Amino acid sequence: MLETLNESLPPHDHPGLVEIVKVTKIYPPDVVALKNVSLRAEKGELIFLTGPSGAGKTTLLKLLCRQEIPTKGLIEIDGNDLNTLSDNAIQKLRQRIGVAYQDFKLLPRLSVFQNIAMPMEVQFKSLKEIRHRVTELLAKLGLSAKLNKPAGKLSRGEQQRIAIARAAANSPLLLLADEPTGNLDAGTTGLVMDLFRELNDNGSTIIIATHDESIYQGTNHRKFELQQGELF
Repeated sequence: MLETLNESLPPHDHPGLVEIVKVTKIYPPDVVALKNVSLRAEKGELIFLTGPSGAGKTTLLKLLCRQEIPTKGLIEIDGNDLNTLSDNAIQKLRQRIGVAYQDFKLLPRLSVFQNIAMPMEVQFKSLKEIRHRVTELLAKLGLSAKLNKPAGKLSRGEQQRIAIARAAANSPLLLLADEPTGNLDAGTTGLVMDLFRELNDNGSTIIIATHDESIYQGTNHRKFELQQGELF
């Protein structure tokens, strides 16, 4: 069981999937990346985080997957206080979070198949199930022909889509995407957003940090802007 700590949250009829309460992040010696940020994402919500480079978007995503720890404030995911979880519980929680990193974090010598399969292998999915899911994701993202290519031999746009497929592999509880369309043209951006919408329709909560206005204009999803570490 994951440990929980709900007493410090304001009362609600139901907790959001993500609760960020008055979070500040300061990098030594005195770089304030986030200042007193509060944000709540409901289960099954899709949210956009916008703002210029250096505004704190990547830092906020890193805090949500416990790559970084807040200087002050509370972060809860699905009722679990990230500040008080044991290392073992953090590992278990991370298995339910998909992250599409801005710098991809692919293993370049491994094949596309092996990179996308990793999160499913951690959850002991069968090879048949893994093969089906990887094939399905590559088809959705227009990359079926790249299945056995080493990830390091792909273009940046292709690597970006592989990183997104890996993040989506387990249909995670929470998916965090950092500039997921930064290297993509309009056509492939559309494929990625279709995949995100499908995951979202199936229950994944998704938070997308982006500069790309085209992916949120005309949608009904909530949008938050970060400016110099403050949320608007």
